[in-house]
Order: sequence, then C-alpha cells, then structure tokens
Amino acid sequence: MTDHPTPSEIDRLVRGSLTGAGRRRLVTHLMGGCPRCARLLAPAIALTPRTSPPPVPPPADGYERPVARACAAAVRRFRERRAAPSGRLDSRHLRGLLRVETLLAAAWDLRYDDPDEMVRIAELALVAAERLDKDRYGRAEIADVRARTWAELANSYRVTEDLARAEQAMGRAVGWLHGGSGDPWLLARVADLMASLLADQRRFADAGELLGKVHDFYRRIGDHHLAGRALISRGIFAGYDNQARRALTLLVQGLELIDADRDARLAASAVHAVLINLVECGRYRQARIQLWRSRPLLARQGGALPLRLRWLEGKIHAGLGDLARAERELVATRAGFAAAGSPYNAALVALDLAAVWLRCGRTRQVRELVEEMIAAFRALRIAREAVAALLILREACDRDEATLERVRTVAMLLTELERQPRRRPGFGSVPAG
Repeated sequence: MTDHPTPSEIDRLVRGSLTGAGRRRLVTHLMGGCPRCARLLAPAIALTPRTSPPPVPPPADGYERPVARACAAAVRRFRERRAAPSGRLDSRHLRGLLRVETLLAAAWDLRYDDPDEMVRIAELALVAAERLDKDRYGRAEIADVRARTWAELANSYRVTEDLARAEQAMGRAVGWLHGGSGDPWLLARVADLMASLLADQRRFADAGELLGKVHDFYRRIGDHHLAGRALISRGIFAGYDNQARRALTLLVQGLELIDADRDARLAASAVHAVLINLVECGRYRQARIQLWRSRPLLARQGGALPLRLRWLEGKIHAGLGDLARAERELVATRAGFAAAGSPYNAALVALDLAAVWLRCGRTRQVRELVEEMIAAFRALRIAREAVAALLILREACDRDEATLERVRTVAMLLTELERQPRRRPGFGSVPAG
C-alpha cells in the first residue's frame, strides 16, 4: 500500500466495517510504522464509538434542548459500553511510533477510571518515545512525538494532582515543540492540556484564552465535538472563577456541539456543571427540572457524583424554601462524604446545612455543627485558614450574631481554599477528566 489511507478508512477499520483485502492492506501499512497514519489511528481508537446509534429526536428549546439531547445519547452509549466486551492493553507486539500512540490512547482512556494506571502507561509511552530511531523518523517528527508525549504525561500528573511534576513535564513539552514541525493539530492538543493545568493553578484567564484558540482551530477544521469540548472546559473554568452566567452560556453552546456518544463522561460533566451554575444563579426551579431529566445520565457515572447530586438537590430544596427536604438531603450527603473519607466536602455540606438551620432559628445546633467541623479539621491538620474561618463563625454563634451571610462567606472561603493548587486540603477532591 503506497498511498496513505484516509481518515475515513481508519475510522472504518476501528469500527470494524473495513474488511477483506482493504483491511489487510491498511493493517500492513500501519504496522510498517508510518508516522502520519499512526497519529490518525490513536485518537480513532480512543474516541470512536463501537456502534452508530440512531439519531435522537429533537427535544425542547433553551437549556432543556441540549441537556436533554446529551442525556438521551449518553445514557444509550453507557448501556452499549456495559454490554461490550473489554480487555487490558497489550502493546508488546507493537513497535516504534505505533507503540507510542497506542499507549497514549490507552492512557487517555483511563483518565476517569484509573488515574494511577494512566500515569504508568503515559510514562511507558515516554520511554517508547525516547527510543524512537531518529534516522527513521527525522528530527522534526521525533520532536513532535516527544512534545505530545510529555504533554500527555503532564496531564496524567495533573489528574493525580501532582501539579509540580505536571508543570515540569509541560515545560518539557513546550521545549520539544520549538524543534518540531509546527503541526497545528499538535499545537491545539498541547494548548488544550496546558489550559487544564493552568485552571488547576487558578489561572483561569490564561486557561480561557488558550481554550478560545483551541475552539477556533477545531471550529475551522469542522471538528464540532472537540470545538464543543473546548467550550465546555471554558464554561467549567468560568464557573470556578465565580462567573456563573458566562459559564452557563459556554456550557450550553458546548453541549450543542459535542457528540455525547463519543464521550458520555464529557456530557455528564457538562450537564453537572450546568446544574451547579443554575443553582449559583438562583434559578432553582430550572435546576430542579434539569436534575430530574438528567438523573439517568448523571447517576450512572459513579465515583462521588451521586453524592454531589444529592448535595445539589439539598441546595435546590433550600433555594425553593422546602427546608425540611433540604435538611434531609444535606444530612444524608454529609454522612455520605464522611463515610467516603472526604471530610472537607462533608464540612462544605455542613455549612449548607448550617444555613438551613439558621433559617429555622436553630442557632445552638449551628454552633454544635461548627464545633464538630473545627475538631475534625484540627485532627486532620487541614488548612489553618479554614479553621480560623470556622472559629470566627463559632464566635458569631456565641454572640448570637450568626447570619446567613456569615455562613455563606465561610463556605465561599473554604471552597476557594479547596481549589488552591498549592494549599489544597487534599481531601475529597475529584480530579477532572
């Protein structure tokens, strides 16, 4: 096979629809170590669904339409994945660039389910990249591969919250970029990963600027899914930066573009972020409707998400004035986080519970709750600033001066402390994908 296969042919190979002589020629070509085609194969392996589901009927307008569409498609994709066989990566028979790309694709696929294994496989990919034959691939191609591998390794460190190593690895990636070919696909990928690292470092403006360029690139080349993914990331980061209205705009635009069949977890993250920002904007009724409609998608994602959904439900009930149901949900959520070994999240839920109790005139119970949090934080040596904020709230309770505004201020401070990269308490954080 002298001609390079098209992206469509590679896509058909991964889906299993390319058969016979065409399949044999393409496999032979790929196993020969063609660098261009190996780059096309890895994302196809990582991102292409095994089946092509039927189109989803168009739902309602506004926020409901993209959220409902993403929910329906992602739930269907989740069921398909559960029914499909899975296996462990075995790349021992692969050599050269194809081995590097296959390892990187496998590492990316583990980002939600096994971050430690993601790091291990990304490190194996780096070893393979360092062993590539310069005479065979050329200096620019080698530089491109190593830039990509260092960037993916940096992202794996970031997912496991090792931000110091992530920053060092990203620096190595940028260094290799200077000696590379200037491939715009590679530049967009590295920029996307760097934006996630910048956001974890609380540099939201820089992250948003990079993601704007990533979105523009993917939009120009017609990859709507990756363009939508960049918008969703920008929306999530805008929410972290207390820009809830802007976050909603970006998230809904992103949901309109992505293919939920291609990444159900991305759709779930976007829907969850929409719900959070609806609550932040005080749009509790709309948040309740969307939570009910999106529960089949969100509840199946596992991890801490079911607890976070219950937490959201408690906040929605509180916002709608149903304090008895809010108390019930928040008490259960707090107990769930404590049992899961997430005392910091349990404390944040407790502050929402304290706000409910204050509205019910139960100041003494608020004081006891704050005392419990102080004791837990001191025992676990969680950030002194958090303990100091709780001490101020306790003193306000003693003087009968505890107010909803004071409780919300302390909750905001604790949330900001949780997101600080070098002062993160280290309990209950959920790594981003």
